[in-house]
Amino acid sequence: EEGQPLGVKVEELSDSGSAYASEYKEQLVGLKVASVMGEDVTCISFDDVMDKIIDAPSPVQIAFELKGNDGDEAESEGDESAAPAEPQFAVGETVTITVIQDGAETQIEGRVGENLRQTLLDNNIEVYRGLKKKLGNCGGAGQCTFCAVDFVESVGWAERSEYEDGRLSKAVNARLACLNNIQGPATIRMQ
Repeated sequence: EEGQPLGVKVEELSDSGSAYASEYKEQLVGLKVASVMGEDVTCISFDDVMDKIIDAPSPVQIAFELKGNDGDEAESEGDESAAPAEPQFAVGETVTITVIQDGAETQIEGRVGENLRQTLLDNNIEVYRGLKKKLGNCGGAGQCTFCAVDFVESVGWAERSEYEDGRLSKAVNARLACLNNIQGPATIRMQ
């Protein structure tokens, strides 16, 4: 609304949130959110900033404005986990996923933020091969590991989760398609 202050200032942290569990929790209160996923949010409404945070792929990247000793504002990166080395892609942006299956490559389009498993299924990629996987899959709940895919190349994707590390410990490049939202272009090999 006109006349309302813009941007978001951290007033308090919920003890059940990931920011509260961070080693920086004492430093976050009082800071203004500068950007979400690299996009400046200092001049938009509270609701719009919150929508950007909610819609961001995991891990969400948030930068804060800090007051320096000279009163100038400096930007400091804060995020829920290690920042990916590659550039980020906007939620909703169309990217190419190259799928390798039976030695053949198929290119499909997906949107950043959409679930990888569902995108593969929607594009008629056979995620569950064999009777055991077809009948025994968990339907995308991250329990069976039957939707595991090997990442050959990727741009903008965060490292896989600790949960995936535990479930797929013998397959160092594998990820569970059901637990990953598309974060950028990738080449994957179906298992």
